[in-house]
Amino acid sequence: MQAPDLVALRPSDDELAQTARLLIRLRWAAGLSILLLTTVARWGLGIELPAKALLALGVVVLGYNAALVAEARRSGRPAATARRTLWGQIALDWLAMVALVHFTGGITSPALIYFVIHVALAGTLLPPRGARGLALLAALIVAALAGLEASGALPHIALPDLGLGGDLHRRGVPALAALFFFSTTALTVAELVARQARRLRQREASIRALNEARAAFTRAATHELRAPVASGLALVRSIEHGYLDELTPSQAVIIERVGVRLDGLRELIDDLLDFAASREASVAHPPLEAVDLGAVLADAIERERLLADARNIAVQTPPRTPIMVRAVDTGLSMIFSNLINNAIKYTPDGGIVTIGHAVEHEAAQVTVTVQDTGIGIPAADLPRIFDEFFRASNAKRSKIVGTGIGLAAVRAMIEHYHGSIALDSVEGEGTCVTVRLPFNRQR
Repeated sequence: MQAPDLVALRPSDDELAQTARLLIRLRWAAGLSILLLTTVARWGLGIELPAKALLALGVVVLGYNAALVAEARRSGRPAATARRTLWGQIALDWLAMVALVHFTGGITSPALIYFVIHVALAGTLLPPRGARGLALLAALIVAALAGLEASGALPHIALPDLGLGGDLHRRGVPALAALFFFSTTALTVAELVARQARRLRQREASIRALNEARAAFTRAATHELRAPVASGLALVRSIEHGYLDELTPSQAVIIERVGVRLDGLRELIDDLLDFAASREASVAHPPLEAVDLGAVLADAIERERLLADARNIAVQTPPRTPIMVRAVDTGLSMIFSNLINNAIKYTPDGGIVTIGHAVEHEAAQVTVTVQDTGIGIPAADLPRIFDEFFRASNAKRSKIVGTGIGLAAVRAMIEHYHGSIALDSVEGEGTCVTVRLPFNRQR
């Protein structure tokens, strides 16, 4: 197996988006804390400090954080915009931290620890060399701030009520000692975090390569099996339909059993192909594109309608409406073909399958429901219904062919598209599957 390449060791868009969302949450807390603590300290406890400057800083932090949230919502694609905006967020935070350190005692400020926190966060995104460079940059910034205050070029703000008064910032040895300990701490944290993050990415890349190889093998093997199984099944059906000599009752029973087994094997092959495709999509991260959900849904319904008509099952469908979501056409088709096929397969003759969709503008998502009047699922089996190779107990007792792979593949694919799936069912009454997918939003 080849070693993971450098691209595989870089943080993904989703990882960057998660970091960006974490920064936004922390920034709300930081801005509000600056406002609250400054107000309490100055007017509640009577502590002398530059309250106006600190309050203004808190407002600025909350202001640019609100602008970042609005930008993420406007784009509708936080994962795609995270790589472009994350470093801008960090730069703004560093400027805010320089101001906070300056207004709370300079080189003696307890707020210096926030630089170390940001260096640690950057270490999760950068290689060790980059993390070390960022730690050194933090040390240079703090050293420059200390030098400016020591020389008088920048006024030093003392906080005697907090024990941060006197001329400690002008005394060389204490200031150098503080700078030394800050710099070594930042460098150590950056090195440890970056190396550990790189090690985890290497391990993740190796696991991804193994999963890709396994999925590729499954697809290749099942493709090779599909043709002979289909040929064998066609021959068996020909014998059943009397194209050869008339069968004796015992021969007919044997041929019927062979046909049932081949039907089950064919379904297993199809489900394995879907499962392998879902795994490949999850580990390989193919680019998502704008897909017309309405068209895909209509095509899936038409493909399965013959099966429903053969068993006198009414399929109630929504009007065809263009709804754009971010997905992959083939994957979306697999999802709804599987769900509609399941609904028809587990519904007795003469039943009803209802497919509907609704647009939720506030949540920026579309909801698709597939509801049937079938055998339902026992309550005890519902928690495991999306597990691989799991089938409900009543489905096992029936003569309906199934593998227990389809729903696992469907859930994996939906989650890859940043959607969700839920299933409600009552045994003997029917099942309703709800799929939610985010809109495709264009800038």
